[in-house]
Amino acid sequence: MDVVDILISIVVVTILVTIILAVVTYVAYKLRLSREPERREDDPEALRYFVRYDPPVKAGSSLDELDRDVAAMEGHASQA
Repeated sequence: MDVVDILISIVVVTILVTIILAVVTYVAYKLRLSREPERREDDPEALRYFVRYDPPVKAGSSLDELDRDVAAMEGHASQA
């Protein structure tokens, strides 16, 4: 086998592997799209993957007390 034949074989194999990888990648992309959660029609801007969590408010506490609690916790974190 000549050096030119070896180089031609390498180029042909490289091209074939590239085409096969492109097809496999495209199929994987389409499979991923099919598994993607659908958006609800009533709210097109809604989050797809995450749902906002609002922690429950303690019974009998006001928003001012909660703000003070948060400020106190942030002060503790900055001192550490």
